[in-house]
Amino acid sequence: MISTLNRYFSRELALTFIAVSAVLLVVIVSKSFVSLLARVMEGKLPPDAVLSILGLGILESSVLLAPFALFVTVILVLGRFYRDSEIYAVQASGIGLLRLFRHASWFVVPVVAALCYASLFSMPELAQQMEQVKLEAKERASVLGLLPGQFVEVKHGDWVVFVEDTDRKSGSAKNIFIYDEREDKVAIETARIVRQANVPELGGKSLILNQGQRYEGLPGEGGFTVMSFEQHAVRIPELDIATDRLDSEFMTFMDLIRAGRPVDHAELQWRLSIPVAAILLALLAFPLSVVRPRQGRFAKLGLAIVIYLVYSNLLILAEVWVADSKLSVVPGMFVIHAALAAVILAFLLKQRLTT
Repeated sequence: MISTLNRYFSRELALTFIAVSAVLLVVIVSKSFVSLLARVMEGKLPPDAVLSILGLGILESSVLLAPFALFVTVILVLGRFYRDSEIYAVQASGIGLLRLFRHASWFVVPVVAALCYASLFSMPELAQQMEQVKLEAKERASVLGLLPGQFVEVKHGDWVVFVEDTDRKSGSAKNIFIYDEREDKVAIETARIVRQANVPELGGKSLILNQGQRYEGLPGEGGFTVMSFEQHAVRIPELDIATDRLDSEFMTFMDLIRAGRPVDHAELQWRLSIPVAAILLALLAFPLSVVRPRQGRFAKLGLAIVIYLVYSNLLILAEVWVADSKLSVVPGMFVIHAALAAVILAFLLKQRLTT
């Protein structure tokens, strides 16, 4: 049966968790939204792709931020209990730190279970959808919007294009260079004015070149053909918008278990680290939330954030080392988890000795 303390504690944790997660997501989403808008203004991203990328980014960020949000939640709730002296009434009822964690588990366990499922099974699907949306957006984006002042490669460098400047009002560009290689045959085209149009005869999106020249031949051999033209249409090759199934980020949980590459082991351990980190951080929050009545609920929040930053950065570093075979797969990233577990044990022993 759920006791009154269970309901009260779980309600406080749930409300605080929602508030903390919302604040963290607003910060992350706001930064991403500004970055996406900047890409839209530069013509590097179609406007209709912003909401899709932003929505998938929110889901992905929710999973990655959940351990930290849970960590801060437990610290804030228990910190308030200590500040308002509610914790002493709980302790007077014979409920110690261990039993208090059991009460908190009514909320923590479902959150960790959801994180475990999301990190192991939902994350690769989200990553695939995100990559697919980005590739499709890149394919749909105006080539003229992608080009000003930079070389853009398509089809692994077989098609390279560069324009010096663009005029968005007229939808045209100036001084274009196109390198096109097909079956060892190279064609180079230059033109003073270019605009983008849909030419059904060529199969779709094309560039209309005006006042230019075309050079065609075989590299290393003489006899290049040079042609001048007043107007000429060039088909824009379609991008390969299929995601790489061999990329460990897109592989399923079972595929990662069967795979043998170090990068696959690193990805698997990273996904497992998300729920493991949530459990360890929730445990660490209990000794860190112990404060004197006049200290306030935020007394040890600074120390908690420092510990989290060190822990999370070490996990990222360990993942890179496992992927690069600089750190053995066993124990791999779990060395960092074991170190944090030792820190938690030290805090609990210190608290027990001082109480």
